[in-house]
Amino acid sequence: MRTLAAEWIKFRTLRSSLWSLAAAVAVALAVTVPAAGTVLPRLDAGRSPDQASLVAWSVAFFGLALSALVIGVLGVITMTGEQASGMINLTYTAMPSRRGVLLAKAAVLTGAALVTLVLIGTTGYLYGRAVIARLHPTLLPPDAWPLIGSAALVLVTAALLGLALGALLRSGALAAVVLIATLYVLPFILMSIPGGENVGEFLPLVAGLQLLHHFPQTMPATTAFAVCALWMVAPIGIALAISPGPGSPS
Repeated sequence: MRTLAAEWIKFRTLRSSLWSLAAAVAVALAVTVPAAGTVLPRLDAGRSPDQASLVAWSVAFFGLALSALVIGVLGVITMTGEQASGMINLTYTAMPSRRGVLLAKAAVLTGAALVTLVLIGTTGYLYGRAVIARLHPTLLPPDAWPLIGSAALVLVTAALLGLALGALLRSGALAAVVLIATLYVLPFILMSIPGGENVGEFLPLVAGLQLLHHFPQTMPATTAFAVCALWMVAPIGIALAISPGPGSPS
């Protein structure tokens, strides 16, 4: 708990952390608001309140792909910022368990990503709900929960992938490049290659957007969920596995 408390204090006192979270919300809403204003008014009057609400929730997360980049880069700098400044040595002196430090950073980032998701989802949905008030959408239909859970999975996966890349590569610039390539560049490259889409669908953002119904569904939802979960857990697991023990050089 001491390690977790220390990481939380460091995170919330860094301006870059707060600005990154604000930017993640802002870029999402910059996409969601115009999308809601364009898509939602076209819903026909025959939609049930639950159906209308479900569409509004889906549209509320239209900007999540951009937020994932911001949150992922925040994960990178959460690790590499300390490494570049040398502060990581003080951290390891105070808390020799490097695996414990990495897990604490992961927990703090996960919490930050979930708070960001709540702000994005709530604001985006309430705006969309106002747009389609004539359809009397329900607040939280049962089918909305899988969408909300999928959105949470996308953001947390991006955050932990960025953190793991920072821990493994120990270079902020290199880790950010690999993150961007994994989330955005590789999917476009693979889509342009015959048969490449069969590989691209196993990349984290592609699988996540399928769960959010923002991308053509080419795999079962359970498979897409498993793909995202694997991208969330495996890189951190590798970083933990190769993390040196207490007293090793940083």
